[in-house]
Order: sequence, then C-alpha cells, then structure tokens
Amino acid sequence: MRSEKYPKEVVLKDGKEVILKPVDSADYEKISRFFQDTAPEFRWFLKEDPCDPEVVRKWIDNAVSGKSFCIIALHNDIVVGHSALLLRLYGGRKHVGRLRIIVAPDFTRKQLGTWMVFDLTKRAMEMGLEKIRTDFVLGIEDLAVKAFENMGFVKEGLIKDYIRDEKGQYYDYQIMTKQLHKEWSDF
Repeated sequence: MRSEKYPKEVVLKDGKEVILKPVDSADYEKISRFFQDTAPEFRWFLKEDPCDPEVVRKWIDNAVSGKSFCIIALHNDIVVGHSALLLRLYGGRKHVGRLRIIVAPDFTRKQLGTWMVFDLTKRAMEMGLEKIRTDFVLGIEDLAVKAFENMGFVKEGLIKDYIRDEKGQYYDYQIMTKQLHKEWSDF
C-alpha cells in the first residue's frame, strides 16, 4: 500500500516543495539530525528523548514493523517534519490511533503540518481505525490546537497543571480527538 502513494510532493503556502515519505531504516541519520536541531523546549514535551539514539532506532523499528506509521517531510533532502500515527496492536484502544507531529520552525504556518495530518488521517481510515487522538501543551502549542480544530478535531479533555517544563512552570494538557469515517469524502 505504501509504494503506490509515496514519495509524495506537496507545495507549501510559500511555494516551497517538500517530499513526504514513509520512514525507513536509511533515514536514521536525517531524523537524528532533525531532532538534534529542534529547540530543547519542544523536545522537552515529548514522552521520550528524541536525541537519544536508541529512541530514534526504536521509532524507526516500530515504523518498519507496523507498530506505527511514520512520515518524514524532506526539503532539499533535509528532514523538516516528522509525524507518526501510533498504534495499539492489542486491547481496548486498538481502534484508536495517536498522532504526533513536529515541524521545523522555518516550516511552521505553511501548511506542512496540515499535509502530514491529512496523510496520517487517510492512513488511519484505510487501516480501519475509528478515532484518532492528539495531545497538546497549552501555552506552547496553541496555534496547533486551533489548526486541529479547523480540521475537525474536538477538545475531549483538559488536565490542569499536568505538564511541567524544564524550569518548573506548569501547563495544562489538552486532549483532542477526531472521529473517523469509512470514506475520505466524509473527512
């Protein structure tokens, strides 16, 4: 299913061309460089340290083995975005996928994240998932919350003072979901 859709070229709002492609084991160095170049305040809020080589290896292994579906965005052969549809292969949450999307600062507000969300949503629908979830740190990712609302995600829950930054300041945690349909036209 992958090979017929990728690599995919998209044109951003500013006219830059970006290639979207599924992650494979050959992307290790590029993905590692992307996260090393990402500002520490954005990496801090991830569940795992993407600057740890073992974390990046695990993410790639999960993508290759089908435990997740990851897409990278390349501009001039440099990773400028990383996105993942995280899957549960067993249990009561098997029907729900989780999205994680990180875009390089120079590529924000240009619809790269939107392209990646659309691709992951389409993949989730093809896999028969019923719902996708994504979480945000309010006060840090407010623009992303608004963008996801515009794509049909709804606020499901808010956990007050749940996230703490490296300086000890607390932030609220926003959980959002999107109900999926059988057909892309229902998006």
